[in-house]
Amino acid sequence: MDYNLIYQELLSNIKHSKLSFDIKESLKDIYNDKNLIELINKYKETGDETIKKEIYNNEKFMRYKRLENETNLLIMKLNKIFKESSDINENN
Repeated sequence: MDYNLIYQELLSNIKHSKLSFDIKESLKDIYNDKNLIELINKYKETGDETIKKEIYNNEKFMRYKRLENETNLLIMKLNKIFKESSDINENN
């Protein structure tokens, strides 16, 4: 079995997935929101928790964080599958 080919196909599927597209669009929305970018930069400078709450309550930022969580869950699931596959191959 050509694992490199399978790996490349998996990467291509992820790259062209709706999740990938949505994350890119979400980031564009954030970068195009000058007020949000100003808040983020101000928070980086000050560490003010009030600003942080305002950022986290922003709809665009919340959408990005939801998509980021989905991505992290996908990564964890893939890692589990790879580990299980690796364990099976080691036992054969």
